[in-house]
Amino acid sequence: MTRSLTRKGEATRARIVAGAATEVRERGVDEVRLEDVMARTATSKSQLFHYFPGGKEELLLAVAEHEADQVLADQQPMLGDLTSWAAWQAWRDRVISRYQEQGDTCPLNGLLGQAGRRAPAARAVLVG
Repeated sequence: MTRSLTRKGEATRARIVAGAATEVRERGVDEVRLEDVMARTATSKSQLFHYFPGGKEELLLAVAEHEADQVLADQQPMLGDLTSWAAWQAWRDRVISRYQEQGDTCPLNGLLGQAGRRAPAARAVLVG
């Protein structure tokens, strides 16, 4: 989104993205409807299209970016401190343990196989 938002606008947009991400994790991307996102986030259709004029595909792209950011944030501060072999091994062990714990609730799981087929922009985020 290229235009600047007010603090309230940023909060509303973030709430929509977080709510949509939860819907995707719970239902899968193919089952999520904009009405589900509106109900979860207490927003109207006009608000959704105000923040995501490209509709569902633009929202899914924002969800993919959000989930990718969450995956990277989850690995900090270790990811930013890979300065020794021991640090690499500790990071590896933490990542493996974390994703074994998450199983199919990994933030990107709902998007990896499904959104990539439908939204090339979301696939680019996931691949990156």
